[in-house]
Amino acid sequence: MIKNKRVNNLVICFLVLFNSPNINASPERYCDFDCTLDRHLKAIQQKDFELFSSTLTQGERLTFILPNGKFSEDIQSYKKLLKNWFATDGWTFSTKVIAIEKTKEMVSALLLVSYDELERNGKPYHLDHYLSLVFKKENGHWGLVHDQNTKTSLKKSN
Repeated sequence: MIKNKRVNNLVICFLVLFNSPNINASPERYCDFDCTLDRHLKAIQQKDFELFSSTLTQGERLTFILPNGKFSEDIQSYKKLLKNWFATDGWTFSTKVIAIEKTKEMVSALLLVSYDELERNGKPYHLDHYLSLVFKKENGHWGLVHDQNTKTSLKKSN
């Protein structure tokens, strides 16, 4: 009887250890959407390009639209542009979530962003804009596939 209990306990320990999503896996792999969005925005605010990259699609296509209408859909040019932006000092970025729409495979998040630079063309610069982000589930990972910025005259309230 005692031997059977020990065997059962060993089997249970084995199952718990090897079926746990946190064992032998990177934290990004098991991050749900809310966690991914939090990481994405935190990475921007902290200018952490490595963390930011972990929230991007694993594919080669990521559509990107700037407030001036400039359009790109190549993930490599997107990464290069954002990496250079993160390396630039003197800017801040804060957000307010307006709406989130979720399905099993896709999520759309609409945010209101307040963006400030200490100096642009000799004076302080401020831009309020909507940020529309679309994330797609890829192999259990939520990855950004669309990033659109649209100017607005609305102000972000805390």
